[in-house]
Formats: sequence, C-alpha cells, structure tokens
Amino acid sequence: MTSETGKKTPTAEVQRARAELVAALSEFEDKINVPKRIRRFKAEAPQKFYAVVGTAGTVAAGLVALGVLAIVKRR
Repeated sequence: MTSETGKKTPTAEVQRARAELVAALSEFEDKINVPKRIRRFKAEAPQKFYAVVGTAGTVAAGLVALGVLAIVKRR
C-alpha cells in the first residue's frame, strides 16, 4: 500500500509492533524513574510513605549518634 507521496504506509502489523514498543518503553521508564515512583507512592499510600520516611530518619539519626559516640570514646 502506498500513499500519495509514493511512500509505503505502515501495515497493521507494524503499527501494532510500534504500539507494543511504546508501551514497553513507557513501562521501563516508569520503573527506572525513581522520583516519579516516590511521588506515586506518596499519593497512593501517604501513611506508608511517611512511616518509611520517619523510619529512615530515625535510623539515620541513630547512626549519627553512634558515630559521635565512637569519636568521643576515642579521645
């Protein structure tokens, strides 16, 4: 099948393959886009998001405290 300009128009099979490729690339982009995943997680489950953030903050504060204690005991 050709168009008026003489170029071949894509067949249904090619269009389907392109659509599958676009879907696969979009899915891959969603998986590797960490900021987007964090925003989605925050929007879908705010309680879990804040629980994770609070836990991470507590662990970080504990590690800093242990580091400070180790430095103080060395002296």
